[in-house]
Amino acid sequence: MLDASVIAIGDELPAFTRDGTVEHWMRFAAANYEFSPHHWDGDVAREEGFPGAFAMAPLQHAFLHAMLRNWIGEVGRIVTVNIKLRSPFVCGRTLSAGGKVAAVRQEDEEVFIDLDIWQDDDEGTRLALGAATISLGL
Repeated sequence: MLDASVIAIGDELPAFTRDGTVEHWMRFAAANYEFSPHHWDGDVAREEGFPGAFAMAPLQHAFLHAMLRNWIGEVGRIVTVNIKLRSPFVCGRTLSAGGKVAAVRQEDEEVFIDLDIWQDDDEGTRLALGAATISLGL
């Protein structure tokens, strides 16, 4: 369980990683009915100007939610997650998501933690950059 009393500005969240595989993406596509060929066919993706097949934006967003949920456990709630995608998460790469505490504040009976969040691939390419806020009850 995450203890709000020991969280400080600059604290880093545990790393969250996922391999970029068509199999993982197709499971997500099946659940969300998103079967755009550029997500599983590298030739189609390259014809569109991408380096290869790439993950769906909502899946990348979901990975950040998973990272936050792993960190806060069941005691907190995710208030906001806002990201800007900067580069595609290409098949065959590994995504690493991270976060750092930017601010901690108390409002009534809740502690809010503002975070800088990001995603990089195993080549060091910044895939996404953004911010999130979580809430923990006192």
